[in-house]
Amino acid sequence: MSITSRQFDKLCEMGISLWQKRSLDSQDKTASNQYLHQTQQSLTEIAQYTLFNDVLLSLDLTLGEVSSQSNHLNIGMFNWYFINEDDDKKGTDNIQQTVSYTDNKLITPSIETIAQSTMLKKQLWHTITTNLLS
Repeated sequence: MSITSRQFDKLCEMGISLWQKRSLDSQDKTASNQYLHQTQQSLTEIAQYTLFNDVLLSLDLTLGEVSSQSNHLNIGMFNWYFINEDDDKKGTDNIQQTVSYTDNKLITPSIETIAQSTMLKKQLWHTITTNLLS
C-alpha cells in the first residue's frame, strides 16, 4: 500500500513510523481473546450436554480425563478450543461457524451452538471420525 508524502508527513508528526514490528504481547492477547475462557465450572456446564458426552464416549474417554486450561479443554490426545462468539457477532453476516482440526487442536463454536445446529454436528462428527478415530 502506498501513501502520499502528505500522509507520510502527518504520520511522522504523530510519531507513527511506517514499519513497526508488532509486539508479541499484543499478538498473544489477541490469540487468547479469540477463544472462550475455560474453568472447572465451564467444564461442568459443558459436561451437561449429551453431545459432549457422546464425543467422549466415541473417543473412549471419561470426564475425569478432561481438564480445563486457560482457553481450551485438554482432552489428552488433542486440545479443544471454543471460538469466542462475541468476536464473531461483530458482523452478523460473517459469522464463521465451522469445525476445524489441525495440529492436535480442535476448534469449534461453543458446545451450545453446536448442539443447536445440525450442520455443525455433522461437521464435528466428520472431523472426529476423519482425524481422531482413523
